[in-house]
Amino acid sequence: MFVEKYRPKKFSDIAGQKSALKELISWINTWGTDKKACLLYGPSGNGKTTSVYVLADEINLEIIEMNASDKRNAEAIEKIVGNASQTYSLDGRKRIIVLDEADNIYGTVDKGGVRALVKIISETRVPIILIANEHWNVSPSIREKCKMINYPKLRYPSIAKVLRDIAKKEGINVSDSQVITLAKNSEGNLRAAINDLENYREDIDKIGTLRDTKTSIFHAIAEVFKRRSCDVREVFWNIDKSPDEILLWIDENLPKVYEKGDLEGAYKMLSKADIYLARTKRRQQYKLWGYAMDLMSSGVSVARKGNFKFAKFSPPSYFTKLARTKAERTIRKDITQKISKKCHCSTRVAKQYLTIAKNLSDYFELEEKEIEFLKSKISL
Repeated sequence: MFVEKYRPKKFSDIAGQKSALKELISWINTWGTDKKACLLYGPSGNGKTTSVYVLADEINLEIIEMNASDKRNAEAIEKIVGNASQTYSLDGRKRIIVLDEADNIYGTVDKGGVRALVKIISETRVPIILIANEHWNVSPSIREKCKMINYPKLRYPSIAKVLRDIAKKEGINVSDSQVITLAKNSEGNLRAAINDLENYREDIDKIGTLRDTKTSIFHAIAEVFKRRSCDVREVFWNIDKSPDEILLWIDENLPKVYEKGDLEGAYKMLSKADIYLARTKRRQQYKLWGYAMDLMSSGVSVARKGNFKFAKFSPPSYFTKLARTKAERTIRKDITQKISKKCHCSTRVAKQYLTIAKNLSDYFELEEKEIEFLKSKISL
């Protein structure tokens, strides 16, 4: 497979993650002086796991890995991670412990797994690296023990560069436009893009017809609104969007196509789906997603009794609002991080000092735009 054949062997081969790699190297070089564990988080296929293996190879560390297929209860974590955290390898090398999918340890569901891991991190004699897609799904008690390193979504030019290099080495005759199509369709997932290049290498002309996620979601919600059937839940099986996003898409476009008398029943289904989504996050029981998907797809579909009227669908306005406030949220985050660093506290605690930060701008080393932002806000 191309993914294994062209897996990076050194840090310079890892695409688009210079800042994250710099933080990771800094953490391992100063290990033991601050956080004994770090949490690498970000979307799938953007180099998190590969970085760990390159790191271990660069400084000759033995990797002890606990992956998603292993049990995550207290007994299993203490047996695998606990023992390894207190010893060196048989050949005398230092170890590094890697726990993948750290956002899938569910505390009470996994019978004390979170509590056991927190204790191990506090007492470990070797570095521990946790890997997750969504850092907020990792228990707060674990996050507090970790240095947080963000692996952002890869930009398509970075992915395209890797694909061109692989295509050249494999003798695949692919045009720049086809490479860019592959890169954009991967939505930041380099592993998926490489797999697509391998799958389509014998029929390269099909690259231009690869699935477009945006088109797919428009088609899927149209099916929900038009078919009036319980079978519509299947149209979301291949949609690369979370249930939370799908609910927002349906909510945004529902009033455009349903008659007034049908809206009450449809929104009742959506509200129940939202309850299950909240329970999923709160309890970390992802089987509840299935109930949410049934309600927001089949439930909404069969709630229509009247006629379907065609309308032009649009993305959720929620995303537009997020984009509009991105600059403001970025400045707020930068200020909070500066306060956190100066006061030696978490960013959560640092937010409490935002109201006085403008009067201590020199101490917190705030830039002019940050000072102006604080002055412009009456209430923070």
